[in-house]
Amino acid sequence: MIHVLSNGFYRFSEWVMRLALLNMLWIGFSAAGLLVFGLAPATCAMFAVTRKWAIGNTDIPVFQTFYTEFKKGWGRSVILGLILSLTALLLYVDFRIAAVYFRDQPAVISLFISLFIIYAIILSYIFPIYVHYEMNQIEALKYSFMIGFARPLVSFLMIVSAIGFVLLSLFHVTFLLFFSGSALSLVLTKLAFRAFRALDVRHETFMRE
Repeated sequence: MIHVLSNGFYRFSEWVMRLALLNMLWIGFSAAGLLVFGLAPATCAMFAVTRKWAIGNTDIPVFQTFYTEFKKGWGRSVILGLILSLTALLLYVDFRIAAVYFRDQPAVISLFISLFIIYAIILSYIFPIYVHYEMNQIEALKYSFMIGFARPLVSFLMIVSAIGFVLLSLFHVTFLLFFSGSALSLVLTKLAFRAFRALDVRHETFMRE
């Protein structure tokens, strides 16, 4: 019994250290790139690490893997980050304008709410898809949309998880510093893998028929 508890505590401690180190790398590299040139590459590198964990490669060197992925995909990741950021900015500005000039037209406001939901779904899938399938930016955006709506329950769980992590980060600085990005990345990766596997099984069944 004591041996089992000891092993369980050791594994738990290992995961805490892995997640804390990965989160600090994510924050540090994002800040080093002044967010504009660091956030997206650091996020892609973080998801590349959690992808390896999700497929069972838990003994990888975290720093070396993160740094290698950061350097390898820096340019493409910056472009992806700019696309996502500009899209979010455009949605926000248009929504503010619509809220002033079309506030008496619920259909317009409902349209923007739908667009924000679509954006949230794409944002939830984009990084797991981008690092798992190694697609270009446009393909990753397209498949994020398609998979997100093909697996609505998984998409719902991903968005709820993201909201929960954001709220935890707002109220607990320790969680923000050590687990906000890395733990969410691991959760989103595992959920995304559920969607990937389900769609792969469907595709294989269709091809056999």
